Amino acid sequence: METAEYADRYDVGSLESTKRRYTDRQLVARLLGYLTRHRALLAAELTLIFLKMLTVLANPYLYKVTLDFYVVGTPTEDGSWLADALVRIASAFTGSTDPGRAPILLAAAAVYLAIAFLEWGVTAAQLYYVDKLGLLVIADVREDFFAHINRLGQRFFEYGNTGRLVSRVTNDAEALKAIMSAGVIGLLADLIMAVAILAMMAALDLQLTLVALVLAPTLAAVSRFFQRWIQEAWRAARRNVAALTGKVQDLMYGAKVTKALTQEARSLAEFDDVNQVNMESQIKAETVSVAFSSVVTVLSSVMAAAIWYLGGGRVLGGAQTLGRLVAFSSYADSFFEPIQNLSTMYGEIQSALTGAERIFNVIDQRPEVEEAEDPLEPPEVRGEVEFRGVGFSYVEGQPVLEDIGFKAAPGEIIAIFGPTGSGKSTIINLLGRFYDPTEGSVMLDGNDLRGLSFRTLRRNVSIVLQEPFVFAGTVEYNLKFGRPDATDKEMRRVAGVLGIDEAITRFPEGYKTEIHEKGGNLSYGQRQLLCLARAILADPRVMVFDEATSSVDPYTEYVIQRALRREMERRTVILVTHRVSTVREADRIIVLEGGRIVGEGSHEELIERSPTYRRLCEMQLVEIKTQ
Repeated sequence: METAEYADRYDVGSLESTKRRYTDRQLVARLLGYLTRHRALLAAELTLIFLKMLTVLANPYLYKVTLDFYVVGTPTEDGSWLADALVRIASAFTGSTDPGRAPILLAAAAVYLAIAFLEWGVTAAQLYYVDKLGLLVIADVREDFFAHINRLGQRFFEYGNTGRLVSRVTNDAEALKAIMSAGVIGLLADLIMAVAILAMMAALDLQLTLVALVLAPTLAAVSRFFQRWIQEAWRAARRNVAALTGKVQDLMYGAKVTKALTQEARSLAEFDDVNQVNMESQIKAETVSVAFSSVVTVLSSVMAAAIWYLGGGRVLGGAQTLGRLVAFSSYADSFFEPIQNLSTMYGEIQSALTGAERIFNVIDQRPEVEEAEDPLEPPEVRGEVEFRGVGFSYVEGQPVLEDIGFKAAPGEIIAIFGPTGSGKSTIINLLGRFYDPTEGSVMLDGNDLRGLSFRTLRRNVSIVLQEPFVFAGTVEYNLKFGRPDATDKEMRRVAGVLGIDEAITRFPEGYKTEIHEKGGNLSYGQRQLLCLARAILADPRVMVFDEATSSVDPYTEYVIQRALRREMERRTVILVTHRVSTVREADRIIVLEGGRIVGEGSHEELIERSPTYRRLCEMQLVEIKTQ
């Protein structure tokens, strides 16, 4: 890899900034857009919210009528319709037109239980659907996140911390469920409930309602005071969860190196440090949230005491009935309940909003390489590759390639050869269009890659990387990954050409054998051959090998070279390497040094004409024949 490539690159760690990019309102509005994807489920949830509102309003009013008409004996005109209904129910129970007080109270109890059971059923259904909505939204967010990740340029991944990205799509996405239940849907339900209850309170006693509303500005002031504190605490907690995930992944992937260098104690100490910071940040966030909830609870208790004191005086003075006061107090408790719910869940909601912000930070990253608005999709691709005056810089003012120009025709094996840092891997990045050149053009069959569709490019240009990567799944799944419709016969033929078929068939399950994580049940050479077979089976027009044979033994390299000659007769093959043994049989060798082409020709021609090539051969102890 080129040393200049990684200087000052985009760092996914910068997305862990403490600076806010979105307001809570913007985040909630964006999440509402995900909710509207499931309109039928949302409509069912809103219907259940309305039904629950009716059940919550019903029971306190039942208290009022029962107390005023049949306990205290202070009937009011507005409750006569319900009192008459209770008499009719009691009459139906007893068979008497004058059932008496006890049967009427029993009828009231039966109505109360019926409403309670209805409220229980509606609440259960509401919770079920809101959880389902939350899970659907989380799935949608993860799908959008992963789809966008696939569109981002190579720069994002080469410097990004994979563990932190995994944390965003797992931990942060899971936290969104709180927004769906206690956040967006819960806030809407509480708002509807609060307005309805406030209307009933005003109808019962306007003066006490005004007293109760004194709490509102106090709560607003308290919420404002705690808001930024809670937001920052949960943002720090989320960052530390991501750091912990990244550290765990790093230590797990490096477990073999850790053991080999006997650094287990050091790894444990590093993990303990990150784990301790994560724990402390979580405790701080929870403490701040609990403090806010406690303050709201105290304020609500003070207001409840004020209502009973002032309302009790009005009852004793004959200005109010006991039934109205009991019903009003019950409504007041219900009115404060949404506020208390919000305070209890506020920390969790802020945690979820922080998670949403971290996810949207990635989703809103604009890809550096984008498909043309009306991309070309030629019906047939021959595989002619051309670099025309190509220059490229990862960092402005630090050129990695300068004035690169060459052609590679179908059926030709071209080798890109040079020392580390000469620009070889950058040529691969440009040919795969992981980046676009800053100068000149990269062409495929005379078409600039920037004008081709990604589908055309990816289908016809296959790159085999130095580090052999295999997916979780079967051997067959990995071999057919680039071309799922390939037949078993084709698969086995390609595996046989590369000499890996025999090793695969020795597995108990053959091609159906499950590959362990990171190919743990395959040797390094087997993984490399598997990746080569996967690329060949995809049947591209252009094949690029990035040091793909650097870790195999000479015999295996010979097998691969022979297979390439047989399989690549109609394809363009580009070998990128620093090994003379790999390039000497190529049709043409292009020598790079310092980002420029310093030689081109066959092995023999370059030995005679290129000091750079001759020097590299001597360094690798390649015998040089002199005339």
